[in-house]
Amino acid sequence: MEMRQVEITEEKLLDGKEVRYAGDRITMPKVKADEWIRLGWAKDPVTGETGERVAGSRPIQVHDSIQVVGG
Repeated sequence: MEMRQVEITEEKLLDGKEVRYAGDRITMPKVKADEWIRLGWAKDPVTGETGERVAGSRPIQVHDSIQVVGG
């Protein structure tokens, strides 16, 4: 799985049960990182790439995935 580092740009961002704050740098799956960057919630700490942050709700792009339960 390809990973990518991002820097949070939101004052406070809830990610499931985890709370992230502006300036936090985290490494996550590239697909998720790219989406957060697109939405303006985070930026690439090296290039500064980020999307336009729009107030209010924004749809996320959901990608099909396969989960295997059990062995």
